[in-house]
Order: sequence, then C-alpha cells, then structure tokens
Amino acid sequence: MSLSFMLRVLLEHWPWWLAGAGAGLWLVPLARIIPRKVLQRAQAPLHEWQGPGGGLEEPIPLARRIWVPAANAGFWAYAAVTAGHPAFWFALLTASLASTLLLLALIDWDTTLLPDWIVLPLGLAGLVSSSIGMTQHNLLVSAASALVVLGLLSGLAWVFQRIKGVSGIGGGDIKLLAALAAWWGILDVLHVIFGASIITLVWYLVWRRFKGLGPQDEWPFGPAIVVAALVWGL
Repeated sequence: MSLSFMLRVLLEHWPWWLAGAGAGLWLVPLARIIPRKVLQRAQAPLHEWQGPGGGLEEPIPLARRIWVPAANAGFWAYAAVTAGHPAFWFALLTASLASTLLLLALIDWDTTLLPDWIVLPLGLAGLVSSSIGMTQHNLLVSAASALVVLGLLSGLAWVFQRIKGVSGIGGGDIKLLAALAAWWGILDVLHVIFGASIITLVWYLVWRRFKGLGPQDEWPFGPAIVVAALVWGL
C-alpha cells in the first residue's frame, strides 16, 4: 500500500475515517459497560470473569483509548474505499460489522465473555443482509451455513468434553462463528477457524512467555477469531 494511496484515502474519505474514529471512542467504554450489565443481570461476580486484559475492575489502559479509535478509523476508511454497490450502504454495513467484531474482541479479552446481546443480533444482521442481497449468499444458504457451523462445532465440542473432560471451545465462540457463517458462508468460516487457531496458539505462547500466564488460566478464543475474520473478510 503506497503512501500516495493512503493520502488519497485520507483526503477523499475523511468523513468515513473521522466517523470511524468517533465510533471507536465509544467502543472502549462499551466494552466494559455491556459485559458489566450482562453479569449483573445474571448475578455473577465480576471478579470471576477475568481474561488476559484484567477483567472489569481494572482501569482501561490508556493505549486502548488510542489504538481502538485509530484501528476503527482504518476499518471505516477501508470499507469506504472497497465498497460495492450501493456504495454507501455497503460501506456502512461493512464498517459496522468490523466495529462490532472489534467490540467483541475487547470484551472477550477482558472477561472471556462473548455476550449474546451482541453475537445474536450480529447473526440476525447477517441473515437480513443476505435476504436483501448485501452478501454473496441468499437467505437460505446463509441460514443453512449458520446452522451447519453451529451444529458441527457444538457436536465437536461435546465429543471433546466427553473425551477430555474439559471444554475445547466456548459456547460464545461457537455462536460467533455461526454468526459469521450467516454473513460469509461455511467455506469462509473454515478459513477463519484455521487462521484463528494459528493466531491464538502463537498469541498464547508469546503471552505466557512474557506475561507469566499460568497454564490453568482461561485464554479467550474470540480475539483470534476477530483478527482472522477481519483479515479474511476485509
């Protein structure tokens, strides 16, 4: 990507990256507000839901208040550049999907939680988008893809649980992948799973090596799914 291309994007699509940066500023507090409300409604102790990000009782890192708006601005600008037809609505849909995935990654990183409040509407939005021709699949294929991914991964998780006695993949991860299947279909989600598996393995080993992560500590799969999905989908 050349410097001239980046400058052209900044000049021609400044409303998009500016809106993306503004939305990114809201993602940071939302990533704490939403899981807090979910856990409070479930009467679950906040301190028990703690991921590598430190949980909900730790202060939000200053770096997050910088890189999240910057990354979200980039996603929105890229969506505007690569938008299909109709350009505005396609770009807005793509940008919203990217922001939602980023929000889920932040929540999962802090709490190992992928709230149904976000994941289920994300899947529903994929079905609606397919029904109005905004994805590569029609509604039937979109729904069938989501159901197949949901059933297949749930079955594999059940078998793993029976054999190993521990959960191999969380229910939130399965629902997120099923929601992505509603958007992109089975084959794309298989690529996302493969990429996410590699990313999370490397990420875990590096984090454990430099941050002193214990072997029994929970490690969220959601952030790796999001990274793989953004790279593959955008």
